[in-house]
Amino acid sequence: MKFTNEAALKFTKRSVALLAVWPPLTNTSKKKLFLIDVYFWGSFLFAQTMLMALANGMYVHRNNFEIMIQSMCFGITIIQMSIKMMTCRMQRSSLQSIIEEMENIIKQAAPYEKAILEKYVNRSAILHISLTFGFYLAGINIALGPIFLPQSLPNFAAYPFDTESHPIYEIIYFQQALTAVQASTAATIDCQVALLLWFAGARFEMLKTEFANIVDEYNLTRCIKKHGQILSYAEKIVKTVRILILATTVITTILIVISGLIFIFTEELAVKFQFLVLDIVAVIQLFLNSYPAENLIQMSTAIGTAAYNLNWMDNSRKMWQNVCFLIQRSQKPVTLSIPGFIPALSLTYYMSFLSSSFSYFTTLRAVVK
Repeated sequence: MKFTNEAALKFTKRSVALLAVWPPLTNTSKKKLFLIDVYFWGSFLFAQTMLMALANGMYVHRNNFEIMIQSMCFGITIIQMSIKMMTCRMQRSSLQSIIEEMENIIKQAAPYEKAILEKYVNRSAILHISLTFGFYLAGINIALGPIFLPQSLPNFAAYPFDTESHPIYEIIYFQQALTAVQASTAATIDCQVALLLWFAGARFEMLKTEFANIVDEYNLTRCIKKHGQILSYAEKIVKTVRILILATTVITTILIVISGLIFIFTEELAVKFQFLVLDIVAVIQLFLNSYPAENLIQMSTAIGTAAYNLNWMDNSRKMWQNVCFLIQRSQKPVTLSIPGFIPALSLTYYMSFLSSSFSYFTTLRAVVK
């Protein structure tokens, strides 16, 4: 089954619509911008009131370790959602320019460029579609918890008023259900980040293909200029999504460690299933970005190899200098790194991240027991 570039953009845009983090077009009307902002801040306020109610619930149930752990996990997912929503809101102008440039390049792409882009889309489409539905399933699973569990609401948040009367019960249930789905689907923001990283890698690969057609110094100079533009674009993406990656890494580690304790201390199979889904989401979440980040490293360094394979020895001294400059420039790959936290996001880092997370869980389990 093949997917088009336009379909990939449309699917990713719709997958994050519940959180209103996809940047509107620069020519969007003021009325539409206002409605988007009202929904965004309303959702954010819902999440913060839910967080306070969960904190109160943890205090009320402080003698029940199982409820404490469940409430802590729900609270952590809401914190992750809040951080990602605010980061996307603060980076709206940067994301606007990145995404609009991406859409323009896709529209104007030559046939060979469209083929490369569609190769990337089909490489990651099944993974992104499966995980997006998995993220929504995790949220819906929590929202429908009272159907299968001996509790009247999706979580154990506590309020300073009676929640059993009508319509208070329905309002509280709606708030908890909506926040649960939004918090779980905050992971779809990682699909949005992955899309940008995949596209940056694809641009380097498109340029690599252009090197095969270089026949003179003019074409080489043009490719060097284009290489500089792509480097600038990729660095802009890295700078924009860095905080999102950090939030995913930190929160995912905490979720794996803490939610793992649920499997030890609870006897309810429905609760175990809820947190099994949450753990699977947490484990895969960082992989979503590690895979395209690894590709970005490989493609940005492959430009130097493509330049070296040119027939530059038989050309002018100026062309020699340009090729040497390009090779030297490509020796430093484009990496998504955060000093003190992530040396360079890659599949190697992802494996070490999993190893460390499960080590933390093992240690915590030994301490608790």
